[in-house]
Amino acid sequence: MSQKKKGKSLGERYMIKKPRAKFVPPGLRIVRSVICVWLCMLVYYLRGQRGEPFYSVIAAIQCVQPYSENMITEGRDRIIGTLLGAFWGAVILYANLLPTDSSLESGVMFCALLGIFTGLIIYSTVLLGIQQYALFSAVVFLGIAMYHVEDVNPYIHVINRTVDTIIGVGVAFAVNSVHLPRARDRETLFISGIDQVLFREDRNMTPHAKVELNNLLKEGMRFTVSTRQTPATVRELLADIDLRLPIIVMDGAALYDLNAMRYVRTVKMDPELVTQVTEFLHGKGMPFFTNVVKDNILVIYFKDYTELVMNEIKDVHHGESVQGESPDYQLSKTAYVSMERLYKKKRRSPYRNYVRTDESITEDVVYILVIDKEENVDRLHDALMEQPWASRIRTNFDTFDCEKGEKLMRIYAAEANRKSMDLYLQKRIGAPAMVVFGDDPDCADVIITDARGGQVIRELRRRFEPVSLRGWKNMFHL
Repeated sequence: MSQKKKGKSLGERYMIKKPRAKFVPPGLRIVRSVICVWLCMLVYYLRGQRGEPFYSVIAAIQCVQPYSENMITEGRDRIIGTLLGAFWGAVILYANLLPTDSSLESGVMFCALLGIFTGLIIYSTVLLGIQQYALFSAVVFLGIAMYHVEDVNPYIHVINRTVDTIIGVGVAFAVNSVHLPRARDRETLFISGIDQVLFREDRNMTPHAKVELNNLLKEGMRFTVSTRQTPATVRELLADIDLRLPIIVMDGAALYDLNAMRYVRTVKMDPELVTQVTEFLHGKGMPFFTNVVKDNILVIYFKDYTELVMNEIKDVHHGESVQGESPDYQLSKTAYVSMERLYKKKRRSPYRNYVRTDESITEDVVYILVIDKEENVDRLHDALMEQPWASRIRTNFDTFDCEKGEKLMRIYAAEANRKSMDLYLQKRIGAPAMVVFGDDPDCADVIITDARGGQVIRELRRRFEPVSLRGWKNMFHL
């Protein structure tokens, strides 16, 4: 309970605090790049100003990558590519295959041979199955051939270029391996909302936020997201995030494992309740999507209104009164148009399965979705809440994927909610504590009011790995 209060007070401070200006402080990669330049120049002076520090600096800056895997790959490619290019440059210099006098014929021959040798060097990497080193090999060779072939001793440049590159890569590795002492909390479960919490208004994360979150996950942070959306939407929006724990989707009605591609838990509506809701919607002329989870597959059923719409068009064309399926049934035109637009937008996804059917679907239903003009959805909701079975359902609203003036309403079983699913996940993974980030004071411990400023990422880092001498063992690692 004390933990909850602490989170709430922090959230209240966030709500009062106004968003900062657009100024973004330099990230860790920039800081490390600056340090790499200083160290490369220091090594140059310690070596008695021998070599060409330019190549050390370039190699170091290119090796300072957001992820350690990328840094290792970049460093390896630079060193091996430099060795290959230097080798071919030395061979061609030793064989004296490039003309050096200033005559026109020699200039033409130099240009022709330069291109041919470059192509041969690239082709040699293909034959050896090491195409990834072709760029660096060609760049090193061209640097030697174009600017140092007339040197008194061009082999000095070949040696210096190789040594300087290795120095730059070594400096980058050293700088990237040193960190502040941080004590990591690998026990607490951290849960974050998505819209207006983790994402900005354009439903994107900044590149810096993605890198920071992935690095925290790599260090063992127990983190997942909670959203109203389906697993398909989360998979599309967070494709670059290495989520390892199951995600809470459909506003707490389901728990989904992205890696195993299966539903860990679902809270489904009672078939009798589904019948009552769907009959109510049909009576109001409201088309809807029925979201069903069966055998770990999300199937979205919707009624085929084609015949009804065509009959209406024919009746209007002949100046007759519109006839529906029953005397009191008339399809909402605006809802039908919104539904068709949403269907055409979403059906392209390989993670969604839409099925047209006239059958009554009541089994394994997780939620029912309607979309229409905002005022129509509000009237529908008021009427829905007047039904005798209204206490058995829960609704929420959204404007995601809506056109201007439209509104989504989802209908769930009353027991399907985020709080219950949060607690279920906490118990499932055995986390002794849990912190929820969101914009709803009723569901979140930490209230986020401005996703643009990266509040979630900063707060996650502060809570997961605070700077502390207790984390001295974490100071040296890639």
